[in-house]
Amino acid sequence: MLHSPLVGPSSLASTAAVLRDAGDVVVLPDLTGVAAAPLPTWMVDRAVAEAGSADIVVAHSGAGALLPTVSASTRARAAVFLDAVLPTPGATRWSTEPAQQTLLHEHLGSDGRLAPWLSWWPDEVVERLLPDPVVRRAIAAECPRLPVSFYEHPVPLPATWVPCAYVALGGAYADEEARAAALGWPVRSLGRSHLATVTHPDAVVAALLEVVADLG
Repeated sequence: MLHSPLVGPSSLASTAAVLRDAGDVVVLPDLTGVAAAPLPTWMVDRAVAEAGSADIVVAHSGAGALLPTVSASTRARAAVFLDAVLPTPGATRWSTEPAQQTLLHEHLGSDGRLAPWLSWWPDEVVERLLPDPVVRRAIAAECPRLPVSFYEHPVPLPATWVPCAYVALGGAYADEEARAAALGWPVRSLGRSHLATVTHPDAVVAALLEVVADLG
């Protein structure tokens, strides 16, 4: 499981725990240790080094940009985009779109680093996403100040992808969800929030298992 570059592994820990309780072996690398790196390939290298090999790779949010390469490098049989950015199959690289670049620069400090992700949003929005204050503090503590240069380097993509599926948690990635459906991939939509991985892990795991089953 790959967490977003803008948060830490706590954003997926509850979902990973439900999978483990069901008997799955889950590797959830902490990629925040290389968050100071200007190159997204450093996160790919860390994830692959910790996982070694994998049957299925799941990527949340911005980690979707890393998913095709990590899946290929770990010789996975399938990949699931979990409310995640979706590169274009067949493309040689993924680059941040102009609208995303604008959002990033709205939260850019004078030192060239982004403010911690949870600070981008009003307090009431964050509290709605993460109602439990203990969990909220834990996730906030992991948010790195990512260098904006991280998003200025294209992410290389493999020529061929493993079979893929898409699970949408809310409406944040509606365009990507529609593209996945148009590609004929298994798709599920939970109609919750982007951090349902924290607040509704059982529902997230159920959707993950359904799309994996659809992939055979």
